[in-house]
Amino acid sequence: MKLTKLALAGAVSLSTLAGGTSVFAEEAGKMNSLTDVTFTENSEVTKPINPIDSEEEVTTTGNPDDPKDPNDPKNPDDPENPEDNNHEDGTQGPLSIDYVSNFHFGKHNISGSDQVYYAKLDTVKGKDGNKEVPNFVQVTDNRGTNKGWKLTVKQNGQFKAAETELTGAELKLSNPFVNSATDKKFAPAAKEVTLNPDSSTQEVTIAEAGNGMGTWTTAYGKDNVEGTKSVSLSVPGTTAKVKDTKYKTSLTWTLEDTPQ
Repeated sequence: MKLTKLALAGAVSLSTLAGGTSVFAEEAGKMNSLTDVTFTENSEVTKPINPIDSEEEVTTTGNPDDPKDPNDPKNPDDPENPEDNNHEDGTQGPLSIDYVSNFHFGKHNISGSDQVYYAKLDTVKGKDGNKEVPNFVQVTDNRGTNKGWKLTVKQNGQFKAAETELTGAELKLSNPFVNSATDKKFAPAAKEVTLNPDSSTQEVTIAEAGNGMGTWTTAYGKDNVEGTKSVSLSVPGTTAKVKDTKYKTSLTWTLEDTPQ
């Protein structure tokens, strides 16, 4: 009698480990439910992000060469030349240019030799205060069509001051670095750009179909070290230069809704 109980207990344990006896339940009823989602066009202006740390939103400042407060060079606002500090607001979505750096080459001694000058780093305000970052341009594609896009730039004439210009001066954007919080396998392709003062259009960044969704920055330099040597202005030594004179030009950045 004792042996019989042990054998039964062993059989129960084995049955539990194997999953036990299958029991099939009968359906008492069935009902379907609905689930849905609707998307609307995103026409908001996208805030700029740090081109090195794509997770950080930033706000713009201005020209670090012309601070309002001489004791705070990171609070740039030039009361005498406010137009030099202006950053145009980003364009509205769903496909938008969110931000473009202004290029400031600073003050230099007149030279009779060929010279290359480099733009200062951009200054933005992040979560930890003001910081320098490479000069950059930012594009956002929230269309949801995945059709791609193309960003171009043109120089609106030679650097000029009053009746004189920097004949032969050449502006170049080197070491393009594309970044985003979006998966990098969808990254657009950026090019080095040599601008021509004849206003001819140059390709900057191209997102082929299936790429470039979300927010992307094209920075000139992958970090601040490289960024200090990535936006250059070459000026021939033979070009006439007027002392204490600021030479200016402007760039027009255009975003097209297809990569072609």
